[in-house]
Amino acid sequence: MKYLNQSQVRKLANKHNRRVGKDFLVMLDAMIERKVIQACKTHNGGKKTLDQDIAIYIGVTK
Repeated sequence: MKYLNQSQVRKLANKHNRRVGKDFLVMLDAMIERKVIQACKTHNGGKKTLDQDIAIYIGVTK
């Protein structure tokens, strides 16, 4: 795990009466890494900051 706070993910799943497997956490962590890299490669008018517009463009929504 590089990016996720495992305990917070587990607590959220627990609130919904679910358990979280290690394989799920590994895949979720990999998805976060892919999305950040994708955001970094997206042109945003020369801005250095990853913002809400980039998040929406790459498919990260609330």
